[in-house]
Amino acid sequence: MTTLLSFGSNGSGQLGLSHQEDVSSPSLVFTHHPSSTLPSSVAQIAAGGNHTLLLLTNNQVLYSGDSHNNNKITPTFTPPPLPTPPPTPIRSISATWSASHIATPSQIWVHGHGTKGELALGSGITSATSFQPIPNFPPSNTTIVSISASMSHAVAVLNNGQVYGWGAGRKGQLGPEPSPAVSSPRLVSCPFPVVKALCGKEFTLLLGPPQTGEFLVLGSDKFAIKSNAPSDLKGWKDAGASWGSVILLKEDGSLISWGRDDHQQLAPSDIGPVEKIAVGSEHALALTRDGKVLAWGWGEHGNCGSLEESNKERANVIQIPDEYNLEDHEVTALGAGCATSWIAFEKRR
Repeated sequence: MTTLLSFGSNGSGQLGLSHQEDVSSPSLVFTHHPSSTLPSSVAQIAAGGNHTLLLLTNNQVLYSGDSHNNNKITPTFTPPPLPTPPPTPIRSISATWSASHIATPSQIWVHGHGTKGELALGSGITSATSFQPIPNFPPSNTTIVSISASMSHAVAVLNNGQVYGWGAGRKGQLGPEPSPAVSSPRLVSCPFPVVKALCGKEFTLLLGPPQTGEFLVLGSDKFAIKSNAPSDLKGWKDAGASWGSVILLKEDGSLISWGRDDHQQLAPSDIGPVEKIAVGSEHALALTRDGKVLAWGWGEHGNCGSLEESNKERANVIQIPDEYNLEDHEVTALGAGCATSWIAFEKRR
């Protein structure tokens, strides 16, 4: 069984702790399952401004925080109101500030609010109080591989290497034709097949296969997110985007980062080989190969641990509760959102 701990901003119950107070120490989330454990491993965590989605490996989605339905707050993780029968198999989830996306190979379901086309349901549609399918997507003879989102735009990667995007596009983050609101999926031109896409607040990063190192940054060059990018990204293993920066994990455990750093959002240089990363709006988490969970960046809400323990020149070592010590437990997933942090554990066999 999987145990999930969370810490950080919690004004809408988005941490799933059954209350709405910020916390700076990893705390056990509450779910509708016995003992608040999860029935399977955490596959993905997606966080919006005030809500959180969990995708489990058993194809279940759980939700906490602002329900975007008559200001209802859900402070524990429960299943969202999905259609019947629920979509399956779920491949990916994502969240803008106030909308949620659930992707299967053949459909994307959306819920929430967005005035810049974040729902992709067509011109003038800014709200969906229940999950609705994006019409006429994906194109014939293609399937959806993954979906990514940031503050107000989203992109989906297809099995043929094409990318489609929607939402805010005024800065060119959805291609060379700027638009304040793209209300249905639009093809984003890229000269190479894309295998992974990341969304920042005003930019999109498209990645080719790790062996090629090809990449393309679209959108604003704020914080030199385009002009300071490395020449190639060969050997990447995973990558994440904050609102204004990119952190990339390479196969050798090293980290590459560039972009905004006014709150130490970029990766520290002295934390050793890293196994996993998670990148939030202005902070990041890492699991090192020697078993430490580290956090750095903007941590005012406790999402980087206790501020008294933080050293702004280095990453903060997150203090794990004794009952989840890393001798007996394995960290199986990390998550980072809008000043929210997540650590999933499973007991070692």
